[in-house]
Amino acid sequence: MQLNRFFIRDPINGGRLNQIPLVGRAEEFGAIDQLATRAQAGTGSLVFIAGEGGVGKTRLVEAAADRLSRKGWKVVTGRAYPVETGVPFAIFSDALLPVLRNLEPSALALLCRGATAELKSIFPTLEGISAPLAGSGDPADFKARMLWTFSQLLGRLAQKQPMLLVLENMQWADASSLELLHFVARHAGSQRLLLIATYNLTERDVNATLKSTEQSLLKIGAATRLQLAPLSALQVSEIIERAFDVAADVVEKFSALLYGWTRGNPFFVEEILKELIAAGHLHRAGTGWTGWSVDSLVLPGTVRDAIEARLERLSPSAREIAALCSVIGTRLNFDALARISNLNATELVAAVEELRSQQVLQELPATTPTLYDFTHPLFQQVLYTSLGSARAGVLHGKVAVALEQKYSLKADDHADELAYHFARMQNAETNPKAARYLRIAGLAALARYANREAATYLRAALDRVDTAPGSATPQDVTEIVSGLARALQRTGEYAEAAALWHRAAREARDQGDSARVAFAEHRIGLGAYWSADLPAALSHFDAALVLAEDARDDALAVRIHLARAIVLQDIGEVGSARAGVERALVIAERSRDSILLARVHRALLLLYAWTGPKESARSHGARALEFSRASGQTMLEWTAHWGMSVLSGLSGDAPGVARHLAELQALNEELQSPILPIWTSEIAVQYLSGTAEWEKGIIEGESAIERARAFGQRGLLPRLLVWTALIHLWRGDTEKAKPLLDEAWTLSGAGLQRQQGEIPSVVPAHHGMASFHLHNRNYHEAIATGEAGLEIADRAGYAAWALQWLLPVVGEAALWAKEWDKAESHSRRMRTDAERLDYPLGLAWADACDGLLVMLRDNDPSGGALLLRTAAEKMDELQIPASAAVLRRHLGRALINSGDHDGARRELKRAHDVLARLGARAELDSVREQLRELGARPPARVAATGAAGLTGREIEIARMVAQRKSNKEIGTALSISARTVSTHLSNIFAKVGVESRGALTDFIRDKGL
Repeated sequence: MQLNRFFIRDPINGGRLNQIPLVGRAEEFGAIDQLATRAQAGTGSLVFIAGEGGVGKTRLVEAAADRLSRKGWKVVTGRAYPVETGVPFAIFSDALLPVLRNLEPSALALLCRGATAELKSIFPTLEGISAPLAGSGDPADFKARMLWTFSQLLGRLAQKQPMLLVLENMQWADASSLELLHFVARHAGSQRLLLIATYNLTERDVNATLKSTEQSLLKIGAATRLQLAPLSALQVSEIIERAFDVAADVVEKFSALLYGWTRGNPFFVEEILKELIAAGHLHRAGTGWTGWSVDSLVLPGTVRDAIEARLERLSPSAREIAALCSVIGTRLNFDALARISNLNATELVAAVEELRSQQVLQELPATTPTLYDFTHPLFQQVLYTSLGSARAGVLHGKVAVALEQKYSLKADDHADELAYHFARMQNAETNPKAARYLRIAGLAALARYANREAATYLRAALDRVDTAPGSATPQDVTEIVSGLARALQRTGEYAEAAALWHRAAREARDQGDSARVAFAEHRIGLGAYWSADLPAALSHFDAALVLAEDARDDALAVRIHLARAIVLQDIGEVGSARAGVERALVIAERSRDSILLARVHRALLLLYAWTGPKESARSHGARALEFSRASGQTMLEWTAHWGMSVLSGLSGDAPGVARHLAELQALNEELQSPILPIWTSEIAVQYLSGTAEWEKGIIEGESAIERARAFGQRGLLPRLLVWTALIHLWRGDTEKAKPLLDEAWTLSGAGLQRQQGEIPSVVPAHHGMASFHLHNRNYHEAIATGEAGLEIADRAGYAAWALQWLLPVVGEAALWAKEWDKAESHSRRMRTDAERLDYPLGLAWADACDGLLVMLRDNDPSGGALLLRTAAEKMDELQIPASAAVLRRHLGRALINSGDHDGARRELKRAHDVLARLGARAELDSVREQLRELGARPPARVAATGAAGLTGREIEIARMVAQRKSNKEIGTALSISARTVSTHLSNIFAKVGVESRGALTDFIRDKGL
C-alpha cells in the first residue's frame, strides 16, 4: 500500500526537506481501514494509537484521515496540550466547537433533543444556545444526561455523513475528557463513528486516568490498540531512497549509520537529514544528491539533541518568540504574540516566518484568524524545559498579564487559562490573582460536574490562600473549602472531604452562622453514611438537625430528617425512622412548599410500602403525586409514580403496576434522562416476569443490564441481574441464570459483613441465590441463604420484601427438605404478615404452603387440594399466571393422590397450556409426566401463538439462522445486540423443541417458513 501518495509528492523542494515519506505502516493503516469500513456500516469503535515521541503517530492518522475525507467522511481533529490538563473537556472542545458553531441554534437544539444545559456543560463558550449551567439537582443524574446527550449528538451528526474523530496527545487529556471518551466509545458500536486517540507511550503512566481508561475499554472490547514500533533498517533506507530519489546501493552504508543513530525513530531520522542538509553535508550535485560518506561527522545522539541543534540556529528574536510559544502552550494567533512579545510588527513577522521556514511552527489551515502551532510537540517540550524555572516564571507572568488585559471584563470566562499562568508565579503581588482564578476555574468545573478538575483547581487555590494569608477574602476561602469538599465527596474521597467540612463548620461557628454549620454537619453525615460509619452519620445528622431547625431552614431540615431516617431504618430502628419522616412532614406542611411536601410524602410512601400498612403507603403516594404536579417538577412526579409502581408490585396489583409503568415511560420521554429508563426497566422486568411475558422480560432485562453497566448504576445493577436471572431459572436455563446471580451476589456484597446502603441489593441477591438452590434441589442451602436474607430484611424493617420474596422460597425449600416445623413456622408468618399488611399475594403463598403441608406432612391430599386450589385461583386473580400454573401442577398431584383423576387431568392441562407458552421446561416436564401417569397423552409442547408458535421477530431470526448468519450478523441487520439475538434463539429453541441451529434450520425448511 503506497501511503505516501496522501502526502507531498516531492519531499525535497528548493534544497529543503519538507517531510519524509510515510513508510512501514501498511499493517496499521489496513487495521484502521477495516475499522472504518465497519463504522461506515454502523458499527463504530475506538482505536488507541500508542508509541514513543516521534514514532509517526500523527503521520499515520493524517494519512487515514486524508483517505477517509476523500471517501466523503467528516473528519474532526482535536489536540490536547499540557496547558489544558486541568480544563474540563478541553480536547473535545478543541475538536468540535468549530463544527457546532457552524450549526444554526435551532438545528443544534434539535440534534441534542433540547438538552442544551447538558451541552453547555461540555461547551460553556458555545454561543447561540441560552442554557445556564446546572447547579442543583442530582449530580449523578445530570452527569449521566450530559454524557448521553453528547454521545447521541455525535451519533446523529454521523448519521448522514460518517465521522472520524481524532483526539491527539491524550497523555495530556483532562480527566473529564477521558471519562467522556470512555462513555462515547462504549456507545459507538451502533454509530457511524470511528474514534482515534493517540498518546505518547513513555508518558501514558503519568496520566493515571488515561491508563485506567484504556485498560477498561480494552477489557470490555470497546476499543483496540495499535502500538507503533520504530522503523527497521530497511525502512529507514527506503525513506532515503524515496526522499532523495537515490539507489539503495548508493546509500547502503549511510542508511545503516542513520539507523544506528536514530534507532528507527522517524522524527529523529527527519531531523538528522534536515541537519545534514542545513550544514551542507548533503547537497545537490546536478540532478542528484551527494554527501553520503559521513563517517567522520559528529551528529546529535538523541532527538532532544537534534531539536536543540535546530533551535540554536535561530535568530535571537525567533528564539524568543519560540520560547513564548512554549510557555503559552497551545495554539495561538499573531495578535496574541504581538500583545505578549516586545517585538514590533515587522520584527514579529520576520521571527514567525523564520520559525515557519525552519519548520518549528506551522500555520494551521482553514483557521480565522490564522493560528500557529508547533510542528511537533517535542519542540514545545524541549523549549520549555530549557527555560529553567526562574525564566519560565517570568514569561508566565508576562503571558498572564497580557492575557488578562486582552480579556478585560471577560477575564473570568477565561479563568482556566489565566489560572494556569498565574499559578506558576510565586510572589506576593500575584498571589491574590492566582487564588482568584483558581477559585473561579474550580467552581466553574464543579458546576459542570468535572469533579476531578474542580478538585485540582480548588486544592491549588486552598494551598495558595493557606500559604499566603490575605490573598483571598473570608467569603472566597469559604467557597474554596466547601467547593473542594463537594468535589471530593463526588469522587468518593470521603475522609479528605470530611476534614474540609469540619474546617467549614469551625469557620462558620466563629462567624456565628448556624445555618452554615448545619449544612456542613449534614455533609459530614452524608460522607460518614457513604463510608458505612452509621453511628457517626447519625451523630452528625442529629447535630445538623438541631442547628437547621434553630435557623428555621426548612429545606435543609427536611433533607436531614430524610437522610437520618435512612440510617435509622438500616440499623433496624424502623419506628424512629418513621417518626423522623413524620416530623419532616410537619416542617414541610408548615413551609407549604410543594417540592418539600412531594419529597416527604414520597419517602413515606416507600417507607410504608416496605413496612406497612399498605393503605398508609397508598395515601402518601397520592399526596406525593398531587404535590409533585403542583410543584411543576417533572422529576418529582416521576419519583412518585416510581414509588407507586413499587407499592403496586409489592401488593400484587398488576393493573396498578401497568398503569404507573405507563406514566413512567411517558415521563421518561419528557425528561430525556438515560438513567430513569433503567429504573423503569426494573419495574417492567418484574411486571413482565409476574404476568408471564417472559420473553419480553428477558429482553428488557438484558438491555437494562447493559445500560446499567454503561452508566455505572452499581446499586440498581444487582437487582436487574437477579430479576432477569430468575426468568431464565424458571425457564430451566440454569447456565444463563447462574452467572447473573453470581455477579449480583458479588456486586451487592452479599455473604460479607453488610455494608451501608446495600440492603436494597443484598436482599434481592439472597432471594435470587436461594431460588437457584431451590431449583437445583439443594434445599438446605436454599433455606440457609434465604434465612440469612430474611435476617437482613427484618433488621431493616423491610417486611414486604420478606413476604414477597424470601418467605415463599424458604417455606418451599423447607417443605421439600421435610423440615415440617420450619415450613409451618414460615407459613404462619406469611399469613400473619400478609393479613397485617393487607397483601393478597402473601395470603396466596401462605395458602399454597399450608396446602402442601397438609398434603405432604399430614398425608391428606383432599385437604391439600382445597388450599392449593384457593391459592391458584388467587394467583389468577392477581394476574400471576406462572405461579398459578405451578400451583395447579401441585394441585394435580393432590387430586391424583385423592383419586380425582378427571379433576387432575383438567388442572394439569390448564397448567400445561401456560407452561408451554412460557417455555418453563422443568415444570412442563413434570406436568407431562403426571399426565402420562394418568394415562393421558400430553398436548404438544409448543403453544401456537403465531406461525409454528413463533412471533414475527422470531420467524425473522429463524430465517436468518437458516441462511447461516451469525448472531452478530443478525443483530446488525435487525439493529439489536448479539446478546439479544441469543435470547431470542433460546426462546425459539424452547418453542419448537430443538437444541441446535442445524435442527432449527431443518424445522424452518420443513415448515416452509
